[in-house]
Amino acid sequence: MTLPLPGTPWRKEQTEDLQRVLRTVDSEIPLVFVSGNHDVGNVPTPETIAEWQQTWGDDYFSFWVGGVLFLVLNSQFFYDASMCPALKQAQDQWLDQQLSIAGQQRCQHAVVFQHIPLFLQSIDEEDDYFNLTKSVRKEMADKFSKAGSSLGPQGSG
Repeated sequence: MTLPLPGTPWRKEQTEDLQRVLRTVDSEIPLVFVSGNHDVGNVPTPETIAEWQQTWGDDYFSFWVGGVLFLVLNSQFFYDASMCPALKQAQDQWLDQQLSIAGQQRCQHAVVFQHIPLFLQSIDEEDDYFNLTKSVRKEMADKFSKAGSSLGPQGSG
């Protein structure tokens, strides 16, 4: 879904239109909403995050299906959290907890949903508008790699 950026004309009307259409989706089909720049802004603020949460739910969360951990992250925090550093810190702490739990539960796989990908072609590619910076990419890849070493039945815990 792509809505106008926060604070732009017709955002409320387009959001209501989208919600009306989504109500026609069979309730047996689970929907997962991932926030992005058109939802919380390129530089999210506490206000844009609150608007997202009031309209769509949590901006980051997890769920389990068949022994697989699914993590939904607010990647706008990785892009620029300068207007809401405490919210980014809260997500970072939550993510560390989730990865620790995944290791304790010996989950077989973890799947991450986020709007801005770590990279498009290669982890060492140049920084671009459509990927996260190399420093953030390395930090997140290291975090996921470290967690991955403790996941699954052969992990060391």
